[in-house]
Amino acid sequence: MKKSTNYLSLAIKVILLISILNSINLQLWHIMSTNIFLLILVYIPQIFKRVKIKFPKQFEWILLIFVIVTLFLGKIGGIVAPIMFGIGIAFIGFIFSMILYSTNRIKQNYLLISFFSFNLAIAFGTALELAKYYLKLIIGQTISASTYAFSMSTLTYVLIGALISSLLGYIYMKTNYKPLKKLVKKFKLKNPEVFKKSTNEEDLKEYLKKGENEILEFKSTLRTNLHTNQPDKNIEHSIIKTISAFLNSKGGELLIGLTDQGEVTGIQKDNFPNKDKFNLHLTNLIKQKLGKDKLNLISIENLKVKEKVITLVNCKPSKKPIFLKQNQIEEFYIRTGPATTSLTGSELINYVKRRFEK
Repeated sequence: MKKSTNYLSLAIKVILLISILNSINLQLWHIMSTNIFLLILVYIPQIFKRVKIKFPKQFEWILLIFVIVTLFLGKIGGIVAPIMFGIGIAFIGFIFSMILYSTNRIKQNYLLISFFSFNLAIAFGTALELAKYYLKLIIGQTISASTYAFSMSTLTYVLIGALISSLLGYIYMKTNYKPLKKLVKKFKLKNPEVFKKSTNEEDLKEYLKKGENEILEFKSTLRTNLHTNQPDKNIEHSIIKTISAFLNSKGGELLIGLTDQGEVTGIQKDNFPNKDKFNLHLTNLIKQKLGKDKLNLISIENLKVKEKVITLVNCKPSKKPIFLKQNQIEEFYIRTGPATTSLTGSELINYVKRRFEK
């Protein structure tokens, strides 16, 4: 499998070189510049040893198809190239934003990530057009009105590609669209170190600096009453209440293993054999109290801080009201500032209308 992947990578590089030479010969400068950029991109891991980003085989096949299209389709390839370039650069921007988000360096904001991806592609496209313009000036080539018109049409194609990629990225983040989810999942599996949550004390300080608020809460334990050192169903209920409140509001993050004062207690206080058993118990609680279909809105990760493990529960906002099942009664919670609030009666009806029936 590894050998076949190496052959595929080698084929891409060889065809890229042929395409670049062919583009120079036919004076298809837009295809040439795009393929030079792609060649640099595929060689980045060899140039910078610290860069450990790996692309799944599916990405390499897509790249190979793109290069063949630009090599053999001439003028048609001249349209395809900038569109694919826009899609590719916006996708790189999307991946870069996801890396930053997954390591707690930026806040989760779907529109902002999509906007960043779109603008990155436009910036790169504009930079390439400027580079071609100045290159023509240096070699003494005549700059005509048609040159400007051609540059504008190329940038328009880049814009279309960037828009397509940004919209697909937004759809993926907002809906977890399965084909896109599988593609991104393969990329993440290929690069576990890149997407691993940062676990140093600086990240913890950032959380403590924010303090508990509408989208952030700390809990000392998942099930253990620290006064009796025994499992307590009320503690579990408090955890699920917070999660359901985040889902019914704007989403949010719950840190388990951290006191209100910022002291790191760690999930060890819950006396599970290991963190996997802890995660399984939390997952089962969510299934039982909220429903297993809500798990797609929740991610659970373990962070190591000061030789202790803290669990981060990230909750996305739900599109439908979520009720917590407790003793055959359904309860409804929302976030109001740093507090979790129960709604009933007319308050509940009005909130559901405002929040979910738009």
